Amino acid sequence: MIAVQNPVIHDLWEAIHDDEMSDISLIGHDGEVRANRFILAARSKVLKKMLYGPFLESQSTEIPMYEYEKIILEAVVEFCCKNEISKFRLYIHRNALSARRLVRLFKAADYLQLTGLAKLVAQMAHNLTTRYPPLACAVYDEADYDNKVSNDSLMMIQCRPYVTLPPDDDTGGGVDQLSEIKLLTIYKDKEVKASELFLFEMLQKWREHSESANATDVAKICGAFIQLENIEPQDLLGVVMKSDFCSQKQITDAITRQALRASQNKVWSLSSRGRPNIERILVEGAGSKDSNGIYYKIEGLSNGELYSKREVACGQQHVYTLSVSVNKDNSTVECRIFCSKLLTHGGTMKMIKTRPCDPTFQPILQITRMSEETIDEQKITVLQVSDGENFIAVTLTPRFNTAKKYKELGQNTLIKVLGFERTMRDGKTSFQINKLCIISQDPGHRFGNPVHYFDVYDDVEDDDAASIVQRNIEPIENEIYQNLLRVPPVPAEAKGDKALLELYSCQYPLNEKPVDSKIPNIGWQIDSQGIAPGPRCRWIPSPQKEPETASMSANVKTAAIAGSSSYL
Repeated sequence: MIAVQNPVIHDLWEAIHDDEMSDISLIGHDGEVRANRFILAARSKVLKKMLYGPFLESQSTEIPMYEYEKIILEAVVEFCCKNEISKFRLYIHRNALSARRLVRLFKAADYLQLTGLAKLVAQMAHNLTTRYPPLACAVYDEADYDNKVSNDSLMMIQCRPYVTLPPDDDTGGGVDQLSEIKLLTIYKDKEVKASELFLFEMLQKWREHSESANATDVAKICGAFIQLENIEPQDLLGVVMKSDFCSQKQITDAITRQALRASQNKVWSLSSRGRPNIERILVEGAGSKDSNGIYYKIEGLSNGELYSKREVACGQQHVYTLSVSVNKDNSTVECRIFCSKLLTHGGTMKMIKTRPCDPTFQPILQITRMSEETIDEQKITVLQVSDGENFIAVTLTPRFNTAKKYKELGQNTLIKVLGFERTMRDGKTSFQINKLCIISQDPGHRFGNPVHYFDVYDDVEDDDAASIVQRNIEPIENEIYQNLLRVPPVPAEAKGDKALLELYSCQYPLNEKPVDSKIPNIGWQIDSQGIAPGPRCRWIPSPQKEPETASMSANVKTAAIAGSSSYL
């Protein structure tokens, strides 16, 4: 069923295109856009002052806005009339130009104080970079510092450097999209969760693609922020030495610092960026690129050790986990890298079937709809929640209405249900959530079965805009709404429980435990869902605490040297 367009919006939009009723032109650097003075002023306080205040523009029929291109001004006018930018969406594709175009529209909306448009475009930029991570570099480079779009793309680069920074031919994104200034901010940033060698290699890629005459000088400045002592000696003498970013003295000093640190700690280890006070494992080089990154230790487990990297805010639909455990006969160590669905597989059905409610069952679900109803003169919040496959309606216990955290709940919020109970309402069974915690307030899209993003058309074979316009059956904006929930067909072999995907694994006898490590660096085999090549792994211990007594210090050093299996 095609949505009927609001007649008021239709008439306003028609007025814009009527030569007698459109009384001003916005002049961009590549063309002009006809508009209506009253409509623009009614939507934007900035435009109201400009068009009706003591300025030259109030007496002119042509408003110079040369800093913007025509399609940006068209989007501003369309939003002022329709509260939507359906035409502008057709210009958004999976490439760096589109990413930058979104940021330029965000800047215009921010300057004109069109809050609704700024929020809408920020969401579109988030969706685009979530689906095509290399475009985060283009967004970050185009954006001003310290706003929603800039912070969102920076977080993507910090949390997922192994998929955002490598140059990408398909989208044109990657590190080569960064200008000299923005590149420097990334290399100064200690929150980028990657190894120093990886960052060094990305700096080489940037210089290769850069057309700047100062590219080598800029690379050397950025290279000064790379901690060479955290690069393996063989790579320092190989990869780093071959470049002209670092002097021989810098490399020699780095190797000296490594040797000094090893003698002081009685264990050979290299660190990395990311949170420095937590034990972690660095995974690099895996063909399954999303599995690369830094895995932090999860405390409180007795039958083994788990390390996890959760990147919910950056669009990951899975939780990636690395496990280290000993088999039952205490002779073999098994290490695995796997990922599991972020949402609890079958969570809604288990809520329905479990009788009585199991207090240990705490599913992770996503809010897909949220409303308030009045029942027995009491306001009740009703949620529709999903596990990615099915939906269920639940209510929140009334005390949530007065809780501070309640205001943070909204569309797409991810929640962990810590407690719920069955209730009867109008003779029907319903569910009431008594306790929950928020995992992510705004992950940017719905998880679970894939849904086409409404702001990106990416038919692989056809041009995005043409494939929609050529139909000409209904207005384009109506067809956009119809495509919002169009789910692509799922091949038969892809169906089934994909809640847990095994990516990589390795085994070794306990008596052959790697020296100064909990896991082997190489030798990982590719499991059913992994992609070649296998990963390289590095264990990074947390800094040793100062012991209270000399005997305790001796015990710690002995355990570190001998590779005690007490951790298993």
